[in-house]
Amino acid sequence: MSENAIDVVSTSAQTADASPIVLNHTDFLRFRFVPTLVDNPKEPQKSVSGKLFYEKKQKSESLFPSEKGDASEKVSRGSVKVGDWMEIKFNTSETYALYTGLKSLYELYENMGEIPYGSATFARVDSSFKQFLSIIQTDPSAARMIGDADNYELVKLLLRLITQADSRDSLRKSLSELQDDNLQHLSSTLNIEKLQRVSTLMENNLGNDDEEFWQTEIFKENQWVLAQIFSCPCTIFEDKAYVGGKSISNSGGNLCDFIYRNRLSQNIALIEIKTPCTEIIGNQYRGTFSLSHELSGAVNQVLNYRDNLTKEYYSLCHNGDAPFEVLMPKCVVVIGKISSLTVDQIAAFENFRNSLNNVMIITFDELHRKIADLISILSQDENATEDELEENADLDSLPF
Repeated sequence: MSENAIDVVSTSAQTADASPIVLNHTDFLRFRFVPTLVDNPKEPQKSVSGKLFYEKKQKSESLFPSEKGDASEKVSRGSVKVGDWMEIKFNTSETYALYTGLKSLYELYENMGEIPYGSATFARVDSSFKQFLSIIQTDPSAARMIGDADNYELVKLLLRLITQADSRDSLRKSLSELQDDNLQHLSSTLNIEKLQRVSTLMENNLGNDDEEFWQTEIFKENQWVLAQIFSCPCTIFEDKAYVGGKSISNSGGNLCDFIYRNRLSQNIALIEIKTPCTEIIGNQYRGTFSLSHELSGAVNQVLNYRDNLTKEYYSLCHNGDAPFEVLMPKCVVVIGKISSLTVDQIAAFENFRNSLNNVMIITFDELHRKIADLISILSQDENATEDELEENADLDSLPF
């Protein structure tokens, strides 16, 4: 049993092995209590059984006798004959270690209520922290106190203590005991932090020309970012998806970067991803500007995806595991930065993209601005109702 955690591994529906309580340990001596947690419906307060191991070895030996598995070296209560007696003496440190270890186990079982399935790790929390957590759970004003800038280091320490356990069940139980005000405040703060981290990552990489980075690290890992483009609840349906186009020789197939699906209508949208460094505007042309080769190519590419997918819908849908619809699907191209354009270039770009039918072009910095605006909305009023927030953002598209 470590100083900060207790490991629990179920051995049956009613029992689980727990981390040993080390009473004494040197290079040649080891004294420990190996506990078992037991579901005891008749006497639930009696929930721990176990074994004492007191063993010695040569300092040069790497294993203690119990680790060798040699039963002939074992001395137990069962080996004591009539007339024999066995004594195991505890010093004060060993007695205290056994007391504190057993106390933690009884408290752990009382909090769990039942033996968990599989394995789990439970973090130790000292009495002062328990008292502090109790105050936070029952007094909303105390919860707001830790939001003060002077207490940020304390907040980080508390979050580390709360989340260091691997057991989601224990964390879920702690959260279930929070009052609604406390839980809403915590949830809002965590949501803003998630958004801010992705926003910062995007902002720091607006000069990154690695298409794979944007597809994998940003959009695939944070699918809600692209979902901000749509006014309906959408999630990733497929990435690098085959949308048809193969010839009779099985060559020339098309792979779309992302396919999003409306969670209600099952209709899909096709998304082509370039990079923030991709040029949007081409050469000057008679008082205006032509579009770049990359932009016009990306638009035609995503339109080609839609054409192939529409023609081969029935075969693709029949061979797929999940249903989807192809009802005049919207096409999206994410490309370049509008902030890199001059006023005249912006005019040419806006005229072009606003004249397109069922093809949306959005730049990387515009998409980043959407995330920044959402953070601003949530930060300005963490107590806003869900209806108020829905006026500004599609909550179904967020990562929480």
